[in-house]
Amino acid sequence: MPEGHTVGMAVLRGTVLVNGSESASEAQFVLLDQRGGDVTLEATSDATVLILSGEPIDEPVVMYGPFVMNTEDEIRRAIADFQSGRFGAIRADV
Repeated sequence: MPEGHTVGMAVLRGTVLVNGSESASEAQFVLLDQRGGDVTLEATSDATVLILSGEPIDEPVVMYGPFVMNTEDEIRRAIADFQSGRFGAIRADV
């Protein structure tokens, strides 16, 4: 992974061993440090892992459920927009 990047892994299914030492199971999120370099994953069962990486944005981050914004006020507005239908329709059969 590139040095300075934020790297996270979401285990969607199964169990994996990260860098030979930490076990992560379904629905767990692993946040790696920003040193960069090699990352090893060993599936200890049939597994699906989503790996996310990018340059840090150096901004505040506020999370609530599926919403990620910069401030609590933005979170409240996003929830209100969602509840009022301003996010549009999302198909449930996908």
